[in-house]
Amino acid sequence: MRPGQIVLSGRITTGLGQGASFTQLDWARKQFITKLGIDPYPGTLNLTIDSPADLAIWAEVKADSGCLLNSPFPDWCDARCYPVRIGGQFPGAIVFPEIPDYPEAQAEIISALCLRERLNLADGDQLSLEISKPQPYTVVSI
Repeated sequence: MRPGQIVLSGRITTGLGQGASFTQLDWARKQFITKLGIDPYPGTLNLTIDSPADLAIWAEVKADSGCLLNSPFPDWCDARCYPVRIGGQFPGAIVFPEIPDYPEAQAEIISALCLRERLNLADGDQLSLEISKPQPYTVVSI
């Protein structure tokens, strides 16, 4: 996988609302900051990957080990993260929980910003993500 040369697209969907609490868990937030350089906005932006070509790209991305978020609790799942540039503008990461039966076509995105608001996104809108390298700086909301 060559960061910066892989683009993944999908459509915005509403999730289950669990991303806000997960991104603010102390252990998760600390790892987002130290490993990815992102102090996450409370919540995730959900992307459903529809096209066969993008599903193949997503499978290739997930085959890479990514950046591991380790849960300190045995009954919680770990997650793999993949740094991205969102809509060609903002740094972020895809968070892929390592749980059985997690939807193959779903990607949860974190950023320091409320992406729905900043990019004026609604359910059904298309969004592109460019797979990137981890940022050499910390991104916080302003």
